[in-house]
Amino acid sequence: MTVVTQALPPLQADLLLIHAPAIFEFRNRRDLYFPFLGTSGDVPITPLYEYFPVGFRSLQRYLGDRGHDVKIINLSTLLLCYPDLELATIARALDVPIVGIDLHWMVHVQGSLAVAEQIKRERPDIKILFGGISSTYYADQLIRYPFIDMVMRGYDTHVPVDGLLHAARDEAALRQVPNLLWKDRDQRVVDNGYVHKPDTMACGIDWRTAPRAPAAKGSFAIREYLSVQNAGCAYNCGWCGGSREAFRRINHRKNTMIRKPIDEVSYEFESLRSTPATENYHFYSVGAYNETREGLDNLIQGVHDAGLKSVSYEQFHLTPRATLKQMAQANKNTIITLSPESHDLRVSKLAGRGTYTNEELETWLADALDAGISQIDIWYFIGMPEQDAESVKGTVDYCARLLHKFKSTRVNPMICPMIPFLDPASTFFEKPEHGFKVFFRTVEEHRRGMMNASLLNRMNYETRWLSRRDLVHIGFSAVRELMQIKAQTGMLPHPVVEHHNSLVDDALAFLPIVHEADSLADPEDRRRALEALGSEILRRNQQIITPRVSNQGFPLQRTIGGRWFDEFGWSAADLDAIVKRAA
Repeated sequence: MTVVTQALPPLQADLLLIHAPAIFEFRNRRDLYFPFLGTSGDVPITPLYEYFPVGFRSLQRYLGDRGHDVKIINLSTLLLCYPDLELATIARALDVPIVGIDLHWMVHVQGSLAVAEQIKRERPDIKILFGGISSTYYADQLIRYPFIDMVMRGYDTHVPVDGLLHAARDEAALRQVPNLLWKDRDQRVVDNGYVHKPDTMACGIDWRTAPRAPAAKGSFAIREYLSVQNAGCAYNCGWCGGSREAFRRINHRKNTMIRKPIDEVSYEFESLRSTPATENYHFYSVGAYNETREGLDNLIQGVHDAGLKSVSYEQFHLTPRATLKQMAQANKNTIITLSPESHDLRVSKLAGRGTYTNEELETWLADALDAGISQIDIWYFIGMPEQDAESVKGTVDYCARLLHKFKSTRVNPMICPMIPFLDPASTFFEKPEHGFKVFFRTVEEHRRGMMNASLLNRMNYETRWLSRRDLVHIGFSAVRELMQIKAQTGMLPHPVVEHHNSLVDDALAFLPIVHEADSLADPEDRRRALEALGSEILRRNQQIITPRVSNQGFPLQRTIGGRWFDEFGWSAADLDAIVKRAA
């Protein structure tokens, strides 16, 4: 490997937002195994979870409109696409007073802390700021790390961060910045109070600043935008750190629905219409099920006017026919995403869903397709209350029923184990009486847990009905079986499924070997055992941690680098030039 140590051009900004990989350093890792299928959900990402919180983009616009220069680096994508680049080289090129690092989803805890520590080591002059859902929940613990200078709490931090950038290094002014937890020059912790809790979201996103997908033919480049119309949630799924009760625990406020003003949603769509080739892009509407009738009408009208290739709406209930027709008329390639979690209505209700029976679902599916909906994605999760191995098998069997009944690619059931973490602040995390055993509760416990070689030992929970081993092995096997059924029913080509399932089979065979070595009690025995497996771990990791990604929804390798969250900081020309010089 050629290590890039040559200087990058200076990157100037008033605030640099960095998204860290789930694990840093992930490259050439011989002591930590990333099995195939190491992520859950339908977002096209690697096990590094390179998806950053969409608030990065609204912050960039809000602060930019107020005279601040804000830049973003997705370190996960940058290092995937430029694997010879060193973080020290990046840190030395930074001409910024503050680096903001998200700890939004807890899966990033090790990577976020490690990146913060190394940047502080290289550049002690730069202040390190943390923010996000998990940062808000764990603010008192995070501020104790010597390399973290500030934690900004909140679900909408636009106004406080504006105040922080104006305050700069003036300690008297810093004391007036709401929501800020920080250290003074004597390293004493100062708590300004968590008081800024607005009833509406500050602003929409300017999508004209988003990266454009690469145009290489045959690359299956990922071209998508995303919108979040609200923060918080009207619903209370017990496993979710963004649920109604979790939002109350983290933010200490009764009202849990914080909506983006309609004019700001309209601004986002206006920016979409101003970007080139929007007709080639998919649009994913997160949390559309929380919208008011007026808000949903405005959203659908925006989709119509934007001329997008396709659109997905997350829905909690079975969407009424009139709304389905409205959606289909706005975009002929409309996809509805449902998440009943289980085919078993009792399990589904215990998970926080359970608003319709299977019979009602099947009637609705036929009606939705007739109304013009192009596809329905149905997600089932593994790791719910009272969900045992037999229940998981029942879900797979029910998915087979749907595939045989509808006999097309338009009804797409998917199943996934909830790995690696149960969300901190979620009801199941907080209340063990729901049948969940939590292994890591503090920030430090989660950080150390993520450094385990075995995925099983990285998981922060198990249930009364499924152990950590069961959650992984039964979960992977369920995905494998469902993919096989999709090949048998003609939904997916046999060669595609055979390749996918060969990787699942390899993971199922290799996971117990890594787990046995990782679980050795004696540290020296463990080190030697993992070292003996090092070449095999590295080989498998290099198949998975690449600049190409696949998932259940699209099980073909797709090029990354143009997703809405693939921000490099520098231009591709600058990065290519220094890599070429280093070679």
